Amino acid sequence: MPFDDYQRESSRRIDHQREMVRRSTDESSRRRDREERHARRDSDSDDLSLGTQVVLAVVALVAFLLVVYPQLPHR
Repeated sequence: MPFDDYQRESSRRIDHQREMVRRSTDESSRRRDREERHARRDSDSDDLSLGTQVVLAVVALVAFLLVVYPQLPHR
């Protein structure tokens, strides 16, 4: 019987170690995926947002109307 107890305890420890390894690999792969998503999102944020583009377009239009339009030949 003592050997059976030892074998049972040993297999329980091995199962526990396997579970810990599986958890750590799952966590590291989740962390890696999360970091890749953040990196992709950060690289996308280099582009100007839609709101910023609209503001710049309005400023350019106002500047055109105030500076260039009066200098165009009119009838």
